[in-house]
Amino acid sequence: YRAPCRRGQSSAGARSMKALLLDLGNSRWKFALSQGLAIGQVEDGAYSELAALRAAVQSNADQLETILLASVVDKQTTDAVTAVLHRACALPVRRISSTDRMPDLTAGYLKLEQLGVDRLLAMVAARARTRRPLCVVDAGTAVTVDFVDAGGLHLGGFILPGYRLFRECLLANTSIPRDAQVDEAALLGRDTPTAVALGARYSVAGLVERFSTGSAALFPGQDVQIFVGGGDAGAISGLLPDACIRLDELVLQGLAVVAASKES
Repeated sequence: YRAPCRRGQSSAGARSMKALLLDLGNSRWKFALSQGLAIGQVEDGAYSELAALRAAVQSNADQLETILLASVVDKQTTDAVTAVLHRACALPVRRISSTDRMPDLTAGYLKLEQLGVDRLLAMVAARARTRRPLCVVDAGTAVTVDFVDAGGLHLGGFILPGYRLFRECLLANTSIPRDAQVDEAALLGRDTPTAVALGARYSVAGLVERFSTGSAALFPGQDVQIFVGGGDAGAISGLLPDACIRLDELVLQGLAVVAASKES
């Protein structure tokens, strides 16, 4: 038996700062307001819909004290979004990067500029919710798996293709048929689409298990807290070796931690 993931709950602290948090992902932007560690309703849109972003920011401008932005898209797109924010609100925009010092977390990459800011903020979000060693899985276009010790040191991690990339890579380079019907209840694949889908999911679960409780356990004798988020979190969470916490909107949650830390 594996206990189902439970959704992580952010608790609003005594902080009064209201921040606008903006996550520029690979294909869409997302934003939310935060007060302390609690984030409000998330709104999102395509990069062709920046007028909608400007309207949304303008409607909240009188509530804001700071704006934080994290981006994994190209400079041109990031600059275009920043210009929209400047037109919509008089506040300066603080762009968070992977070389910034993070609250209660030390990035473990040898070259910090190579670490995606989305991965960094996912770890910040998870670290704010536990003092145990942790593993955070962000299952999106790509899947990232990162490990952090009880002292807040990031030990490193893995990057894998997400479910759709995994499937498309196989289909593009083999003669596997493009049947998309998957048996979601199967333990093993008894048809090709199910075998491909389970291969993608178990590859993530296997890494998590091996390095958290298995033969290459990074924290022997310690309880490891596992967090999972991203668009494909639901498909992966049921295969993870221990009870995990579902933590949605990892980047925005991490930005909220950074914003709150600046008020202390």
